[in-house]
Amino acid sequence: MLSSCARPLGSIAMPAPLEFTRDYVEANSSDEALLYSDFMTSGEPWKSMRANNPWLAAPDTNKPLEFGADHYWDTTVARKHAYWSKFELPRLTKDINQLRADLSEWGFCLIEDGLSTEQCKRFLDRLVDQAEGERTAGIAFDTPTGQIINALINKGSCFSACIEQDPEGVQAGPVIEQIMDETLGAGWISHSFLAIGADPGGYPQSLHIDQAPLLPWMTSEAPALFNTMYIPQDVNEVNGGTLVIPGSHRILIEAGSGGKVGQLPPAINVEAPAGTIMLFDGRLLHGTGVNRSDNRRYVAVSSSVKPWMRSQENWVISVAPEVLARASDKLKHRMGLQAVVYGATIEGFGLGGNGQVGDVAGDLVPFRQAYDAGQYERVGELSPNSPESDLKKAYTVHAAIERLHAAREADVQPDDSEKGARRLASSFP
Repeated sequence: MLSSCARPLGSIAMPAPLEFTRDYVEANSSDEALLYSDFMTSGEPWKSMRANNPWLAAPDTNKPLEFGADHYWDTTVARKHAYWSKFELPRLTKDINQLRADLSEWGFCLIEDGLSTEQCKRFLDRLVDQAEGERTAGIAFDTPTGQIINALINKGSCFSACIEQDPEGVQAGPVIEQIMDETLGAGWISHSFLAIGADPGGYPQSLHIDQAPLLPWMTSEAPALFNTMYIPQDVNEVNGGTLVIPGSHRILIEAGSGGKVGQLPPAINVEAPAGTIMLFDGRLLHGTGVNRSDNRRYVAVSSSVKPWMRSQENWVISVAPEVLARASDKLKHRMGLQAVVYGATIEGFGLGGNGQVGDVAGDLVPFRQAYDAGQYERVGELSPNSPESDLKKAYTVHAAIERLHAAREADVQPDDSEKGARRLASSFP
């Protein structure tokens, strides 16, 4: 059948106006004419940061790692550091107000006993077993730093509990969730959840910020990304405790979008006992440290973002069917399987969603289930004269809408759906 958008047979194509041709556009797109070019190509803050701090240069992974010179990875923990030992840096605490103060001032905080002894053991045992299993299967994800274990959501219920901040798996969950809500706003979603196994003799990561994809824009009032790092083993300067530059988030905030950064204070290794949970700002300069011990050192980092931001891990595809089948509404929401008017809609479904946990108006699970079953039917080009088979096809979006109608008739959430519809109507001029 001829597409309704196709040019009729025998018709003569009229040439596009000169101004719409590629040659004309290129001829009128000199560097001086480009919109925002100075800002977008500034290379800031990295350009000035590296120029003013040559010690930030990353190591050559084809050469032996150097020590004894001025390198960011050749450092120690705060209490032993000539510069940082004079400051009151974050210490282990259970006090939520102290955690808030540390985050604001230094860009990170340390939750004492965030994991109970039993939770910590279960977490580490499962992580080590998974890493070894992936290596045995020939699918280990190796880097110059060590082994990365990706998509932890599919690799143990203890990891699902971390994304949900379920106290059964993370005893500090309520504290973490409160701080996350204050930082990103309620409704945040999981960006990624992976573990890093720093190998003995491995290389450090380059110091970086996790919300770097936004650069050269720099959020000033609050971060756009926030990290929860689970520490299931003691970490220190010997086994490559995470490198951080305390307060570097404030330096970047002061520089502003596209701004220049001057000299930075030195990096330190984080020091914390097993069971600690470290929260840190997406604007904090950090990286995996050098492991000079004889054993691999593990941490796991769960990154979260505001719901309109694209996640690093594509959970809609990555999460295993068996994990999805047993997932709570909260976990499905954290996986981004909950559409909202401004993001994650599928064929328009979810435009009336409120983005909250359990909102049927934005539930994307039926789409994923249809995909897994090989039964996903997308809506293609249709007209009143389309074949009967096309008009009566069991389109997946139709099934999702029918499910929403059934929920409304059952009075599951009529108020939420109506609010979503009103918000959709007010979102356009």
